Amino acid sequence: MKLQTLCFECDYALEKREKEKSNYCYVNLYAVTFGIAQFILTELQPIDLDGCGKLTICANVEPQNETHEPGYHTSPELGVSWYNLDIETSRKLYSLKRFSKAFSEELSNEFENYVANIIMDILVEIDRVQGGKNSLAERRNDILERMRECGCEKEILLEKYTKLRRDRKYRAKVYRCIGHGTGDAIRVDLVNCATEEIVVSRWLEELPHTIDMAGAVTKTAWYGNAFKVTLYRRDPSWTETVELPEIE
Repeated sequence: MKLQTLCFECDYALEKREKEKSNYCYVNLYAVTFGIAQFILTELQPIDLDGCGKLTICANVEPQNETHEPGYHTSPELGVSWYNLDIETSRKLYSLKRFSKAFSEELSNEFENYVANIIMDILVEIDRVQGGKNSLAERRNDILERMRECGCEKEILLEKYTKLRRDRKYRAKVYRCIGHGTGDAIRVDLVNCATEEIVVSRWLEELPHTIDMAGAVTKTAWYGNAFKVTLYRRDPSWTETVELPEIE
């Protein structure tokens, strides 16, 4: 089975206190790490890491029971694996959380690098347990360097859903955007074909968006000055509309 989900799980006791202390105005660990994990996952896909479709990295500042055991665990029959971080690593992760892009653009690099290194160290360890078939030890530094070069932000143009208006004056470009601060989200740019000016640029989700958007867009079409994007085939599906300004 290919690895499809890579994410962090927060320390629930600590997060509960943070919620109450901030009167529920806070961003949890899952949300601020989601885009970094998605970035690395898309760099690796397709990959069969250990035969499981989901890997969860669990923060444990305050382990909830005495049987907590740091390190790699797997349940192939359920198709899931998890990695319990030790207390020291978990505490540092939470201490750096305030440097995430949700709180500070200027200080976010330290948090990005710490999270990315945790992820890659774990992936390399699991790959070694599985015989090193994915050569992640050799690929590790290249992946981290690509992340640093682009600021942990990636745009993937969905060419199938990018459409030219019938009069050929405007083109709607649809992007899947992944990264720290973004999460995994869809953005639509309406572009003037004559000038290449972006007339409208709109996110279809609130950022950071913490749901995997691979395959989420299923249909797009122009209707006059409106460009409509249909998301998901399953029920409920819905349609978002991005419109040109009235002067257009």
